[in-house]
Amino acid sequence: MKVLLANPPTFKNIGSFNRPIRFPTFNYATPVLHPPLLLAYAASYLRSKGHEIFLLDPVVERKAVDAFLEEITAINPQCIVFETSTPSFYNDAEVSKLIKSRLGAAKIIFLGPHVSALPEESLTQEPLDAVVIGEYEISLEEYISKGPNGTKGIAYRADNGVIIRNENREYLENLDLLPFPARDLLPNYKYFDPILKNPFTFILGGRGCPYKCIFCNWPQVLTGRKYRLRSAKNITEEIKNIIQQYNFRSILFNDDTFTADKKHALEVCDEMINSGLKLDWACYARADDRGEDFLHKLRKAGCYLLKVGVESGSQQILDKTKKGYALSEVKQAISLMKKIGFHVHATFVFGLPGETKETIRETIDLAKRLNPTTVQFSSAVPFPGTKFYEILSRENRLLTRDWSDFMPMQPIFEYENLSAEEMKNSVGTAYRKFYFRPGYFITGLKEFFFQPRIFWANLTKLIRLLIQK
Repeated sequence: MKVLLANPPTFKNIGSFNRPIRFPTFNYATPVLHPPLLLAYAASYLRSKGHEIFLLDPVVERKAVDAFLEEITAINPQCIVFETSTPSFYNDAEVSKLIKSRLGAAKIIFLGPHVSALPEESLTQEPLDAVVIGEYEISLEEYISKGPNGTKGIAYRADNGVIIRNENREYLENLDLLPFPARDLLPNYKYFDPILKNPFTFILGGRGCPYKCIFCNWPQVLTGRKYRLRSAKNITEEIKNIIQQYNFRSILFNDDTFTADKKHALEVCDEMINSGLKLDWACYARADDRGEDFLHKLRKAGCYLLKVGVESGSQQILDKTKKGYALSEVKQAISLMKKIGFHVHATFVFGLPGETKETIRETIDLAKRLNPTTVQFSSAVPFPGTKFYEILSRENRLLTRDWSDFMPMQPIFEYENLSAEEMKNSVGTAYRKFYFRPGYFITGLKEFFFQPRIFWANLTKLIRLLIQK
């Protein structure tokens, strides 16, 4: 069957949605564009089953909706598969309507965390024919090949208009069975992330996350709480393929927490070292990872950047959100990471349960004391399907259910003593207080000469925040 998979374009003239991340958003100024890795996994799996596959990314190609429609019409696929997200859902549904008006017989299928959390509600949007719930390679292929009857992991609209949700599909335990993502179908060198060495690509060492954070999107609705691992040999075979086939300067292990299983992470490092692989890489790590031998092994294997979710300077908030570590451990860990030579990118979130003006100040003060290489401040987003969303809904704190508003830069909830506007303003305040310190001046100069992509990205972000203020 002829199948087209796509990261759909936006109707807006400026900016683009960044869907393939845990906290999807709309980029207005900073051109952060990530490869749709899970969509590429689906493409390679469908191709391995004999389907004729087209994988389009009009977002990174800067194609308008009209140009995208012309391209789809020329291909004339039988099935059209969109990766969607909460903030882009309405946009993506509107694009689908235009496609359906041209190719009425084509089935339209949505994938991703939003439709996994709200399958029945999503299908009330015409003209969706089906959505895939959770991991989607196998469920999608079975739906395309056999139809909806008995296919686990999907919800669909029957011929009589009734919405039916089938039984959930069990998570795939042996991830080595999946073919490598179809990077050959992507415009690889157009993706960009200011803190990575570009061009870059994503890779997965496993899926799922064993930790219990109440606000993190993917483990709760897409990949599960169990960390399912690929073998170290399978991972290094993919890295060899990447080195042989592409001219990437770095890769990012896009696992929720690559260091969650340290035994596995060390096996991957040893396999990379023993294979003589030379490619810089980054990963998401626990903010309390402070094993010196472990960190040295990561560094030896080529890891140059650690993304760590500190989230808050309030221990009470960390406990409420089930982060599972003490701030004293975080301080030790980040100090050690910097000492060993990692670029430490620390993320902080305003608006988690228990947030007040005082805890916001505590978070900003902590960020300055930790002094990571780079930081990211954002407002918390209560994505549907998460415990965080349940809490805010139960307490009647949500200001809207317009999914297009569910983005990190515009809070859509408030607390008794903390308004949405105050949370939004705190992001700009935090960036200014962190980067405009005399003590950070030396770091800024170093970035200017040795890491200009980071320097200019930070400068662009600061100018934007000052203009908005």
